[in-house]
Amino acid sequence: MSSVRNTFQRRNHRERAQPTERSRLGLLEKHKLREEIWGTSTADRPHLLRRAQDYTLRAKDHNKKKAQLKALKRKAADRNEDEFYFGMLSRAGPSTVVSKGKRWTGTVDGDRGNRPMDVETVRLLKTQDMGYLRTQRTLALKEVKSLEERVVLLGASLDPAADGEWEDEDDDDDDDMMLDGLDDEIAPPPSKKMKKTAETSKPKKIVFAEDADEREDMMEELEAATKEDEDDHLKGDKKKEKKDPERLRAEQRQRLLEKLRRRLQNARKKLGALARAENQLEVQRASMAKTATVGGVRKSGKKIKVRERKR
Repeated sequence: MSSVRNTFQRRNHRERAQPTERSRLGLLEKHKLREEIWGTSTADRPHLLRRAQDYTLRAKDHNKKKAQLKALKRKAADRNEDEFYFGMLSRAGPSTVVSKGKRWTGTVDGDRGNRPMDVETVRLLKTQDMGYLRTQRTLALKEVKSLEERVVLLGASLDPAADGEWEDEDDDDDDDMMLDGLDDEIAPPPSKKMKKTAETSKPKKIVFAEDADEREDMMEELEAATKEDEDDHLKGDKKKEKKDPERLRAEQRQRLLEKLRRRLQNARKKLGALARAENQLEVQRASMAKTATVGGVRKSGKKIKVRERKR
């Protein structure tokens, strides 16, 4: 039966032709069988081999992409709806993050709906910023001069190396109150009413005894300890009274001088920072002018060329 079937001519199964809508992409290379290639003339064999190799490469790439799409579909079907990453916030899609790679700074790209201001408006705003910086620098300069005068009035030098290195610490909020009392007398001792309030506000401790004898022993020990504390307190008061008022005044003056120096050092730092900010802002304004009057380098690395004045 099989021999009879083989005697009849069978239908030739041809490959599907290229669709008309894809004809603009060029000739679609068909896969050539090795027997068909070797059955051709010797001159056409290299060309047909290259075409067959090209088809093989494209077929492998197509199958690879198809497998990748299948894996992505399976991953999307198994995804967790509650899963969240900050990379999802990119308005322009994840492609921008992937393309930037390590250069990505974490800022979200995309249009936020903000209208960019023109150069003239920005230049006007920078002019207002310069006015604010100039005002603050004037105030800081006045503060520096005032502190320098107060340091000189105390008989100290403005040079840090003259009287030792100045300390670099932050000043307290109540420095002004303490410095204003420089010419006043030493503060008087607390009054009796203040002492009474301080004594009554002390915490109390309750101790329990087993019997009356133990209670009496504990009371005697407490009285002895209280008497010793009073004696020590009286001795301390006598020592304080023996101190020279001039020495106390000198110590107070030294403490106030250190505070003034710290305030002066902080004021000088602030003045320098404001001056640098004003200078940088002036350079930016000059580079934004219609006719550049100052050179420099932009963020992109392009140099700003200054035109010479016509003579």
